Amino acid sequence: MKEKRFLRLCACRRNLLAAALVFAASALIFGMEWGLAFYENLNGRREPCWWYIWTYGGLTALSAALCLVELDISAAAGHRLGWLLVLVLPVWAFVTVDVINGTKLWSFPHIRWAANYLCYLLLFALGYALTGRAWGAAAIGGAVALTFGIANYFVVQFRGQPILPWDFQSFSTALTVSGGYEYVPTRKMTVAVMSYLCAVIGCMKLSPKGKPAAPRRARRLERLCALGVAVAVTVVLLPLNGLESMGVSVWSWNQKASSELTGIAAGFFANVQYMLVDRPEGYSLSKVNRLAAAQEQDPEPAPLGRPGDQPPTIIAIMNESMTDLGSFGTLEFQPDNMPRIHGLQKSGKAIWGTAYSSVYGGNTCNSEYEFLSGNSMSFLPNGSKPYQQYVDSPQTALPSILKGYGYHCVAVHPGDRGAWQRIEAYPHMGFDEFVDAEVFDVKRSFEHRLTSDRSCYEQLIYEYERWKEVDGSPLFLFNVTIQNHGGYEDESYETQVRVKGHEGQWPRAEQYLTLTKSSDEALGSLFEYFEHTGDPVVILFFGDHWPKLEEGFVSQLLREKRGFSATMAQYQVPFFLWANYPLEAQEIERVSLNYLSGLLLRAAGLEGTGYTKYLEGLRRTLPVITDIGMMDSRGSLYRAGERSPFDSLLRDYAVLQYNNSFDEENKLESFFSRQAAGEGER
Repeated sequence: MKEKRFLRLCACRRNLLAAALVFAASALIFGMEWGLAFYENLNGRREPCWWYIWTYGGLTALSAALCLVELDISAAAGHRLGWLLVLVLPVWAFVTVDVINGTKLWSFPHIRWAANYLCYLLLFALGYALTGRAWGAAAIGGAVALTFGIANYFVVQFRGQPILPWDFQSFSTALTVSGGYEYVPTRKMTVAVMSYLCAVIGCMKLSPKGKPAAPRRARRLERLCALGVAVAVTVVLLPLNGLESMGVSVWSWNQKASSELTGIAAGFFANVQYMLVDRPEGYSLSKVNRLAAAQEQDPEPAPLGRPGDQPPTIIAIMNESMTDLGSFGTLEFQPDNMPRIHGLQKSGKAIWGTAYSSVYGGNTCNSEYEFLSGNSMSFLPNGSKPYQQYVDSPQTALPSILKGYGYHCVAVHPGDRGAWQRIEAYPHMGFDEFVDAEVFDVKRSFEHRLTSDRSCYEQLIYEYERWKEVDGSPLFLFNVTIQNHGGYEDESYETQVRVKGHEGQWPRAEQYLTLTKSSDEALGSLFEYFEHTGDPVVILFFGDHWPKLEEGFVSQLLREKRGFSATMAQYQVPFFLWANYPLEAQEIERVSLNYLSGLLLRAAGLEGTGYTKYLEGLRRTLPVITDIGMMDSRGSLYRAGERSPFDSLLRDYAVLQYNNSFDEENKLESFFSRQAAGEGER
């Protein structure tokens, strides 16, 4: 009688084919990223990276070997081992994802390991519930975890923040702009892919062969148990907020650092808690009425501009990734990348200063929302995208206010009209038209593969001239540019601006600076055109957020900043108001984007609403309120979520914002809308 062996070689055709496929896939990945097998030593010489070569080769050999063996174990034993793997693999997923993303997992307390384990157990339990097989759970759970981990790594590289729950609503937008980035896999990624393949093959070998020994009812019950585990974990993580009791909290002002200290998965699930907008503390209709009544006693803010009897054409330009990196005075750029903007600041003919955004490296739509609505992202859940989540019915915003004066409101953006769901959101905000890339009337030129700012401004001029011919009503143009969008690795784009003393050290930063120089030149041509028109025109220009550049460059740029001050500095963007008629020229040292629409109305010589008047009063005390933190009139900083001397003012603001945007049945229209107040005339 032949002795039965636990492990035996089985070189059948099927197993040989599987092993060959493993070797082929491994060789393809290794060949495509051949450079990972080498590194540059301190002398600049290329040397083999032996740990990577041996680890990658060992996992390949182990995967192929598993294909060529069979395990002679009972179906019951294989079943139990499969379940054990389903319970163990979430640990593999946690370690793999966090190693790829460079978190501090080895210093995590045990309770934080448990928190991340539960997040991944949810995936593998769902995988088992769907397939009823250990290898199915490994394949589905592992694939989702690995894809999430790799995607999160690249998202952090490109925008400086991890993936957040509401980013999945932005998936089509992400695909639209993803082509401008350079994706360079790491050694950890390729090793993780091979370890995943090894785990799936191992689970397949443990799966019982032939007809399942357990009856169908038992298998169904087992899958229901797996589903029950997934549901139980979901309840613990979300409705019961178990993550908080496990020491997992979110830093809204620095999600990247937060996820590095909590774990990628735990940080992601912790943010889910903040997806719903709750009524602010102390909210009531009587309080809304009291706050509104208090504004009636205050005088209307004085105009900042004198356009004359004719309503001015109003143009607002939100420039993609625009910030003035030279304003810190720590690095010198040759030549000056913003000579026209700097000249305007010194001219004494503009209102200009430093604005603060709520986003970094991306999420342009949130900057739009704050500017147009006067609302603040600080009162919305972390990771929110208002256009996609909340703007699903008519909203009071700058366009709707201007329509009360008879303005025709046009949005211009040379991108995909579906990005950030602008095509649905803009009409709700009060825009009459939306001109996207498909309907541009001027011939577009391009800068690093994206529509240039010059083309955008030519389209604005086209819209202005067209409207003058067909209608006599005043015009509001809102332009969101795209030229300076991230992805600063275009080798075909000539770099013209260098960092003095560090030439060539930070190529992404120098390409970005070159792009901003082109933006500055285009802006000069726009001023030149409107300076000589006979009609009054006012232009607001501001950046939406910082670009994501080399960490070494940013560290050197902010070397004189410390702590939270350095964090807030990375949310600074320039703004200015220019007009071809007299303005009350001044520098405004600090202001957040939610206040800019009120300043624009004053520069246009127009009265706003009770809400814009309230915001102008609040600005004198708290000129900066962002999702990251706030700054008072003396420049003192406060992190988001921390107690401050201004908590009562913030609660009042939150109450009014909630009534404005979320309490449709009880909204105090007369406070937020000019038309409702019977003020449709200038």
